[in-house]
Amino acid sequence: MMGAPFRPGRGAHIGSAVLAELARLWDQAAHRAAATPPPRRHTQKELAEACGVPHTTVGSWATGHSVPRDLDQLVRIGAVLAGWAGERPATAAQWELLVRSDRRPRRDTGRQAASTDGPGRPLEQVSDPLALEVHRPIEATRPDAGTLSVLPPYVRRAHDQRLAEVVDRAAGGCSAMAVLVGGSSTGKTRACWEALTILRAQGGWRLWHPFDPTRPEAALAELATVGPRTVVWLNETQFYFDTAGDTGERVAAALRTLLTDPGRAPVLVLGTLWPQHWDTLTRQAPNPQTDSHAQARAVLAGTDIAMNAGFTDEQMRELRQAAAGDARLAEAVTHAADGEITQYLAGVPELLARYHNAPPPAKALIHAAMDARRLGHRLALPHALLAAAAPAYLSDAEWDAAGQDWLEQALAYTAKPCKGVRGPLTAIRPRPGTRSPKADPAARPVGARHTDTEQGPVYQLADYLDQHGRRHRHEHVPPAGFWAALAIGAHPGDLVALGNAACGRGLLRDAAQLYKNAVTRYGDIFAVSELITLLHRVHPSDRRPAQWVTMRTTPDNPRAVALLLSILPRVGAEEQADVLLARDPARHAAMNDHFGAGLLLQALWDSGAKDQVSLLLARDPARHAPLHDLIRVMLLLNSLRHVGAEEQVSVLADRAAHHAALEDLNGVALLLHVLPEEQVGVLLARNPAHRAPLDQPGGVEFLLSTLRKLGAEEQISVLLARDPARHAALDDPIGVTSLLNTLRDLGAEEQVSVLAIRATRHAIQAAPHSVTWMLNALRDVGAEEQVSVLLARDPARHIALDHPDGVAQLLDTLRGVGAEEQISVLLARDPARHTALDDLNGVARLLKVLWDAGAKEQVSVLLSRDPARRVALHDVGPYDTGALDTLLDTLDEAGALTQLSMLLARLPAAGRFGVFLGRQDNGVRFRFGRAPDGHPAQPWSWDDLA
Repeated sequence: MMGAPFRPGRGAHIGSAVLAELARLWDQAAHRAAATPPPRRHTQKELAEACGVPHTTVGSWATGHSVPRDLDQLVRIGAVLAGWAGERPATAAQWELLVRSDRRPRRDTGRQAASTDGPGRPLEQVSDPLALEVHRPIEATRPDAGTLSVLPPYVRRAHDQRLAEVVDRAAGGCSAMAVLVGGSSTGKTRACWEALTILRAQGGWRLWHPFDPTRPEAALAELATVGPRTVVWLNETQFYFDTAGDTGERVAAALRTLLTDPGRAPVLVLGTLWPQHWDTLTRQAPNPQTDSHAQARAVLAGTDIAMNAGFTDEQMRELRQAAAGDARLAEAVTHAADGEITQYLAGVPELLARYHNAPPPAKALIHAAMDARRLGHRLALPHALLAAAAPAYLSDAEWDAAGQDWLEQALAYTAKPCKGVRGPLTAIRPRPGTRSPKADPAARPVGARHTDTEQGPVYQLADYLDQHGRRHRHEHVPPAGFWAALAIGAHPGDLVALGNAACGRGLLRDAAQLYKNAVTRYGDIFAVSELITLLHRVHPSDRRPAQWVTMRTTPDNPRAVALLLSILPRVGAEEQADVLLARDPARHAAMNDHFGAGLLLQALWDSGAKDQVSLLLARDPARHAPLHDLIRVMLLLNSLRHVGAEEQVSVLADRAAHHAALEDLNGVALLLHVLPEEQVGVLLARNPAHRAPLDQPGGVEFLLSTLRKLGAEEQISVLLARDPARHAALDDPIGVTSLLNTLRDLGAEEQVSVLAIRATRHAIQAAPHSVTWMLNALRDVGAEEQVSVLLARDPARHIALDHPDGVAQLLDTLRGVGAEEQISVLLARDPARHTALDDLNGVARLLKVLWDAGAKEQVSVLLSRDPARRVALHDVGPYDTGALDTLLDTLDEAGALTQLSMLLARLPAAGRFGVFLGRQDNGVRFRFGRAPDGHPAQPWSWDDLA
């Protein structure tokens, strides 16, 4: 057969998405046929006969003279090619997405020209999936494996369809973002790679993967220059958003600006996260002033696509078919446990075997790396840190048996590939031309941050072992030598996070040393607060920590000065506050941080430094503050109003009213709350109700309730006329609940009815939160008929019992609506015996609800399963003390004292030393902290810190 079928070299259909997918299937089928004894070749005639499509039609498609328009014929030819390729046939809906892509207007060449502006490379030049951090697959062990493609054949799963829909929106001209959320080695990055097929076929797209010199720095440097038709590749998205300082928030804010800028549409942002990283970035903080992920949470909202970790029976059949042409996949299908094919292909079993069977020095290195990562160190682990920490994990006998070259031998062991994939702990080789900032050995003043340091070679822990360590070592307190190694060898930008980990485990002296080093080596302003607060708690009358920090604080960092001015009086160091004010911070403060300037204004005012306030206001922060982050604009307005700077308030309010992005629902609503009356009128005149995205029920509700408070009836009418009840996304039960209540308050009964019916239909019986939220919401708005409809679906009989929080919420709600029969049905199913016990919030809530409901038998059953020992404590956020307190109090009230003692004993190792201190007499016994072996720490003071 001449040429490459379905790959036209010229003509109107050179960029056809349909032909590109048919070409991919043909290539895979040809590869499989050649690799399967006896080797053979498929022909176009054979294809036409197999699918029942005329030979002339197949030939026209194969040469690119025409593209498929008959969906039935396309589905049939696709099914035959998929069968030959050993893949699952695409659905009609999937082919329709590609057909629609082909129908969009194109330039005469058949391909849209890629923009030459902005970062990235043309997508057609991006051909190496490994360069985009797709896992390198295992090497084939069969001698007859032959030449294999870079990646094994791919079988689509449910998440691929959802991802394809997002990519199709971008191909259609709308900016979009998707983040695949799943555990290590579940195929997140591979799914993103496969999803680029539509854009490759459409043509004219670029791909940009920011990583040099660091991921967040690279992103921040060039996000403002990203042009239309660019894929922004944010693999391991936590490295971009969860950073020291506010760099991650600035990256997230810039991404929000990009995604909402119609002049740069379309862009596609693709990311990947582990579930715990998703939770960290999206968990609501109790105080907006200390919310370190507000921008990340906003840009991530609604972008998550949950990964399918395994494969269905049907998908496994497709994998077995595809395995006939790929020895790697054949090995994975034969040997992978529990359907974990992608994990096996990434070398996980071999990796775990290498770890479990490691000689003591090598295992010590791996454990030191695991602990450093789970406790807050970045991906790149310095050689000096590992070398200093590993000996602490060896017994005396193991250390004596280790040779002089133990470190070299251990690193060689951990670096050896596992069936072709990276070993457990491997060196990160710098790319040529990668910028590496020079180390600055000089002591740094507070706030004088730098981006990185040269610390010699750095190493990377295999990400599956990273996750394995978080899961299996979460209540292991590393030895004392580990913490000493962190103090001298950890990356200085991570010292605050590591100090927080030490403090959470009661290692107060180690925490203080880490905080102090973060100040001296990194100028970290957050370390200042932690250091002074910790030392004041241990030695309330010692003013030396405050003096030391004040002497190191330069007046040019407004946040550092503001933070100190708020802390020093609270620890009795008013004299040091006066010293700081005498340095004239208002004159020297850098004005490129307008949020910091607002914080400084308030701190100066509260300190009584009115002359400093006037001096800072004279530098006109309101006229120069950026407007892309409306939450920070609101906070600066509050600061200006706090100090009585009405003229500055007017200037900033006028700028915000005229230029705020109307698509930012929450930001617009917040502005309307704080703007003066005149500027409220200006903002409303821009008709934000007409621009509000209707698929965000929580945001729409916030805007509606704000408009109602303002009496903006015209805007309310505009927004209601757009029928938000019919367009609201239903996967946000809290938002839907709030919107239902506000619609009821506005008298929009028809909209209440529409949304109530939609929400009721959406509530799936086995999804506890949906049922619970909807029952509460429907009851609150008086939708008794829909309450009855939902109860008639018998949620108590169908709810999944392994979800304790959902069961607890449903039981509580059923009590609220008086559904006694449903309560009896639910309790008769014995949820206490079947519920999962690893969910702290769920177990705490279920135990309390059962106790409050008088279900004493169920309480006894639940307690007999030993929840205090089995609840997971490693996923508890820094502010999530409520669930712990609830569980502790309920255990106490129920008289389960053994369980109470067991849970209390687990808290320090799990990083919850603060809760531990508040119980019994622990606050007195552990005043100086807790030693790694669990005993009260020996007394220590400022003099003991290096």
